[in-house]
Amino acid sequence: MTQGHVDVEAVLGDLKDFQQRTARWTFQRMFDKHDPAYRFLVADEVGLGKTHIAKGVIAQVIEHLGRIGDSRHDIVYVCSNAAIARQNLRKLVPRASSRSKTSAGSPCFRSLP
Repeated sequence: MTQGHVDVEAVLGDLKDFQQRTARWTFQRMFDKHDPAYRFLVADEVGLGKTHIAKGVIAQVIEHLGRIGDSRHDIVYVCSNAAIARQNLRKLVPRASSRSKTSAGSPCFRSLP
């Protein structure tokens, strides 16, 4: 998704408190050493920021995978509506940290029929 370091705290800092807590809890459950959650559903009313929560989770995953030496990060975003998908993709790409020695790469977006 991006090259270089993602500033997780900056990404999470842009979220409301309940969104931060949800993003952190989701990440913790997904990467729990003893009982990881292989599926996770975040559901709430329309407009409460599920896309922003996903961005927080994505940022944490990218940082975690980079720490453990995984240099490639494939993240699949599935959406039932192409217009909403285009709108949300801009929100989902975490910004690279200013500490990054490499520039942020462009995400590759593909639309499936």
